[in-house]
Amino acid sequence: MAAVLCATTAQSLAPIQSHSLLGAAANHARTATTFVQYDDPYSEFRNARYSNAGLLNERDELKLGAQLHREVTKKYNLTNVGLDRVDRIGQRCAKASQRPTLLYKFHVIQSREINGFSLPGGHVYITTAMLKLANDNELASVLAHEVGHVAARHSLKTLKQSQEYDDIAKSLGALTGVAGDVARDLGVTLGQIVGAGLLTFHTRDEEREADFLGVRTLPKAGFDPQGMVTMFQKLQRIEEQNSDLLGSLFSDHPDAEERISNTRYEIARMKRR
Repeated sequence: MAAVLCATTAQSLAPIQSHSLLGAAANHARTATTFVQYDDPYSEFRNARYSNAGLLNERDELKLGAQLHREVTKKYNLTNVGLDRVDRIGQRCAKASQRPTLLYKFHVIQSREINGFSLPGGHVYITTAMLKLANDNELASVLAHEVGHVAARHSLKTLKQSQEYDDIAKSLGALTGVAGDVARDLGVTLGQIVGAGLLTFHTRDEEREADFLGVRTLPKAGFDPQGMVTMFQKLQRIEEQNSDLLGSLFSDHPDAEERISNTRYEIARMKRR
C-alpha cells in the first residue's frame, strides 16, 4: 500500500507507493452525492483475533523485518528530519494497538510524494511530504493504520502465498546474523521483493481492516479519530489538484468517499459505547 522516493525524485516509488494507505485513499472519481452507510462496514473484523499461528513465528518475523529494512535502506533515502515526531506519535499508537508488545521502529523517507507503508516485524515508514501535510491527529491516523497492517499480519499472509515462502522461511531459520551464503541469498530474494512492492500490496478487505484497527486505536492513544477523516479529505483534494504527488492509484482499493463514510460510521459507534 505504499512507496517512496528521494526528494529529488531520482528513484521511482511506484512499486511500494502504489499500494500505500495514502496512494489508495483518493482512488475513484468523486461524486456530488454523499455515500450513505446502511450497514456495518466492519462487521467481519469485530471479533478477529490476531496471532502468528500458521505464519512465520515472531522470532523469524523479526529477522525478516530486519532484513527487509536493510533492503529498504539501499533503495530509499532515510532521514532524521521529523523522526522524533513520527516516533513519538507512532509509539503511542503502537502501545494502544492490537499488538502492543511488539517493538515498533518508525522511519522517515525523504520524498516529495505523500506516502507511508509498513513491513513485518514492526517497521513503519512515512515520507517527509506526508509529514508536512498532516497535523498530529492526521499523522496518527496514518501511523495507526500502518500499525494495523502489522497487527493483522497482512504482509506475512501475503508472503505465505508467495512462491518464495518456503525458501525464505528456511533461510530465516538458518540465519544467525553472521554474513554468509544464506544471508547473501536471502538478501537477493528480499531485495527483489522490496523492489516489486510485494509485501506492501494489500487487498480491499485488508485496507478496510487496517482502517478499522486504526480508527479504533486513535482515541485509546489520545488522538482525535476525526484526524482520519480529515486526512482522507486532504488526499482527495490533492488527487484532484496534482495526482502525481500521490503516485499510481489502483482501482482495487476502497475509494476515499467510502473510507470517509466508514470512518465516520465507526466514530459515531464509538461515541455511543
